[in-house]
Amino acid sequence: MLRPAVPLRTALFRTPGQFPETAPVLRLTRDGDAPEILCGPSASLSDSGSPLSGKRLVFGPPAPERTGALGLRPAPDLPPLVGQDACPPCSSTEHHTESPAYVRYSAHPLLQDLSPALLHRPFTRFDFADEWNNLGFGRIRTDGSPWGVQGGITVDGAVELAGMYIRDASGQSVYAGSYLTLLDTPAASILWCARPVGPADSTEWTIVERFLSDWRPDDLPCLPCLQQTPAGCRCLVTMRLDCDEDISSARDVFEWYAGEGIPFSLAVKTGLPMCPADLAMLEDVRAAGGTLLSHSHTHPYNWGATAEEALAEATASRQWFRDTWPHLPAPALAVSPFHSNPPYAMRALAQAGFQGVVSGIIHNDPEYLLGRAGIVPFADGALVSISQQSMLHGDCYRRQGNSVDVHVQAFEAQYAARGIFGYLDHPFSERYQYGWESKAQRLDAHRRLVGALRDRPDVWFWNQEQCFRFVRACSRLRLRWNADDTVTAEGVFPEMPYRPVYRLRGEEHIL
Repeated sequence: MLRPAVPLRTALFRTPGQFPETAPVLRLTRDGDAPEILCGPSASLSDSGSPLSGKRLVFGPPAPERTGALGLRPAPDLPPLVGQDACPPCSSTEHHTESPAYVRYSAHPLLQDLSPALLHRPFTRFDFADEWNNLGFGRIRTDGSPWGVQGGITVDGAVELAGMYIRDASGQSVYAGSYLTLLDTPAASILWCARPVGPADSTEWTIVERFLSDWRPDDLPCLPCLQQTPAGCRCLVTMRLDCDEDISSARDVFEWYAGEGIPFSLAVKTGLPMCPADLAMLEDVRAAGGTLLSHSHTHPYNWGATAEEALAEATASRQWFRDTWPHLPAPALAVSPFHSNPPYAMRALAQAGFQGVVSGIIHNDPEYLLGRAGIVPFADGALVSISQQSMLHGDCYRRQGNSVDVHVQAFEAQYAARGIFGYLDHPFSERYQYGWESKAQRLDAHRRLVGALRDRPDVWFWNQEQCFRFVRACSRLRLRWNADDTVTAEGVFPEMPYRPVYRLRGEEHIL
């Protein structure tokens, strides 16, 4: 089984960048099966029985003898959670489906950047089949995995920031235990989550960021947290089409975006039979300042059944671009076929020369669905990823009342978190139209979504390459916390067109 420390470290270090200079004040330890992170030089494990000190994160079920020290207690009479994350696939008649179990957040200053759409957060939600959750978050499992919760623990002195509930067949909800708690003492503050990886697969991760950077700034250590967007920008928006079908059939969408001055991106299955109109559109997208990405060569699940097959597939896709446009560099960004991302495929992508991958859906590979963009796990730091799980699909659009409201809610979650909102659609073909009744209907959905996004201030529309370039730059930053309580950074250069921002003690600072 995958150790929870791996995805947890990945999520944690997406918050401050590389952070090697703060290693003495940000330490990952373990309490039984529960990862702990101690923040600040005064933080102590207190194995000797002395009072806890400093600021600490504890994720996962604690050892029984430690529950009291976290302001918790066992509650064996609570209903079991096993199986309550089960969720039927979304059928052709349903708005969406969700699990009986859900998390309900309370009101607290640490939750001020949490989107209203996440205040009542099902363990599992599907908007399309059992594959996509257009609100963007991952699945809270009940299977004993690092992404699972066990329940049976409640507060005894701590403040419950979020509880777990089970909705029965009549619609009544039953309390099933604490999910997220905060214990404050004169010398310590402890944020505990019932899940070993914490809320790593959602913008709920901002709660962890606010705890690290802002909570109790006058008497406990605070750590600088990198923001996901550059100075002056509240939310980055990036769109793309995944070209599994007839590329040129989406020219009307491309020309509308070009007319609006919005960058356009295409992920190309390079093994598609292409006519001159298809190639002309790819050239026009590039000429208009858009991004071309790889969507594999033949679209196999997992990029192939083995690491060798995945490497051959990734290499063939990049080679197609080199052969087609020898005078231009091959794309270094990819979208996985079927959005499947096993670790061996991620390593193969890096070996083939890719630098970034769009990753993360609720159906599979949870280690690659993360609420913050940055370095991916299990690829030796060679790849960065941005999870983009909001799919404009004609079937969903129709079932949800010819509305883009769910996608707007997904955007608002990223807006509240100062994150990157990515959404996608597909070209048509005679074989498959992705549920759209007509090109006019599809284009109207895009118009309505873009109009809603433009209603919010400080929203920037970037192509995929611009977003990934900024994420790569942030992943290379080194924040240094100096003895005089100032923060300096290595890896920020004057020629960078957009300036990164970090947050500390409730204030944002431009690097």
